[in-house]
Amino acid sequence: VAENAKYEMEAESNRVNLSPIPPRRGLILDRKGLPLAANKADFRVDIIPQRLTDEEGEVNALAQLLKFTPDQTQDLRDRLSQAARFQPVQVADGLDYESFAAVSVRLPDLPGVIPQRGFSRYYPTGPSVGHLIGYVGAATKEEYDKENKNPLLLAPGFKLGKDGLEKQFEQELRGIPGARRVEVTASGRIVRDLDTREDVQGQSIKLTIDGGLQDFASRRIGLQSAAVVVIDCHDGGILAMTSMPCFDPNTFANGIGRIEWKMLNDDDHIPLLNKAVRGLYPPGSTVKPMETLALQHLGGSPDEKVNCPGGYQLGSRFFRCDARHGLLDMRGAIEHSCNTYFWTMVHRVGYEHVAPIARQFGLQQDFGLPGTGQRYGTIPDPDWKMRRYHQEW
Repeated sequence: VAENAKYEMEAESNRVNLSPIPPRRGLILDRKGLPLAANKADFRVDIIPQRLTDEEGEVNALAQLLKFTPDQTQDLRDRLSQAARFQPVQVADGLDYESFAAVSVRLPDLPGVIPQRGFSRYYPTGPSVGHLIGYVGAATKEEYDKENKNPLLLAPGFKLGKDGLEKQFEQELRGIPGARRVEVTASGRIVRDLDTREDVQGQSIKLTIDGGLQDFASRRIGLQSAAVVVIDCHDGGILAMTSMPCFDPNTFANGIGRIEWKMLNDDDHIPLLNKAVRGLYPPGSTVKPMETLALQHLGGSPDEKVNCPGGYQLGSRFFRCDARHGLLDMRGAIEHSCNTYFWTMVHRVGYEHVAPIARQFGLQQDFGLPGTGQRYGTIPDPDWKMRRYHQEW
């Protein structure tokens, strides 16, 4: 009664907030139903930069509570400086309960800090599926604006697909968010939970990929720079598609540090490039079956023989073969992969006749592989050379 105005104002400051609960993402499964992308329960801590009152002090307090190294502390400062003020910034996830509790009890001194229990994305086989599956991350301002300022994208802990199949099938994998009604004070401290509507997990997606084969191919390449694609010749299903070396999508999903990001960018084996669908390379001897068919289409005899003296003279240049094969017919040329035979025969009939066959084999085609950003190469022919070099073939 004596201090009615004061307590009335404090009571009015208590409000009911409706906060979205990020939905669990749908699983990405291999052909046998084994998960290539899953969810795991975890404890995490996020920051809403807009709510910070003493950014430097709170960062130092969190670093001490969570036992951060100097590099981890600097990474957090960097993320805060680059984030939009409204965007949740991940401090840490995968915390044990003791660390989570240590932050929770200090909340009155840490406005803007949000500890929560939820789910994070997990890739059981790590780098073997990095380029194929992609990864998830917090929404950027551009993504927030593109979705008409969808409040779900601001929910602490929410991640959306950034690359690969995670991005391609974002809407199917996302699910339906839940909601929590809580009573909060004017400073944002939660007084009590009122009620909760559970989220609905996203739709799972099943691939033709064989997870065991995918993992084997990745380990077999090891530290070399290479790509492997295995296709079921009966139905065209892709059983494995891996490019190595590769990044670990778990690192990207959890917020990659600046040192690791620099290492990936500086690596001369280009781990950030999906070589299976974005690398462009000279075809080498794989073009010889196409040349063989072109010769047969033009009525060439498979019994005609060409002498291989160890190379082929074209103008003033001598192009070497890998051996002196002597007289070879078409079958022998294929068996020995003789460059001289094919240089001789194709030069005679004209390479422009090989180009259509190469296109029938699928070269220079975009196959619409979801989430890959496929690039395709060039099949040179007279029209191409005129456009490119303004010269006759």
